[in-house]
Amino acid sequence: MRRMIKPYECTQCGSTEFDDVDSRRVRCVHCGSLFQLLTDEPKVVINKGAKVVFGRHADVDIRGDIDIQSGADVDIQGKVTVRKGKKKQEFTLKLLQAGSKGNNGI
Repeated sequence: MRRMIKPYECTQCGSTEFDDVDSRRVRCVHCGSLFQLLTDEPKVVINKGAKVVFGRHADVDIRGDIDIQSGADVDIQGKVTVRKGKKKQEFTLKLLQAGSKGNNGI
């Protein structure tokens, strides 16, 4: 599966096209460099003893995950959406192995 990651580009050749290797790594389709995807998964934590009220007009969009600890008092009267899985994410690339197809650019 080809993944388009923009505005990030291959640090070896400048390409913005990558093939998935697995869930955490991608390979540049032009020079073959291997990168690890570094993502910051946002997480909302509501601690024990907290009292949180999402009012009736609330329209909250949580991207990542939510952790409501035992003993927290959470009242949701409005709309709260938690987006996980195939959600839009911000990516950072970390070079794991330079490609062997050369450094031609595109």
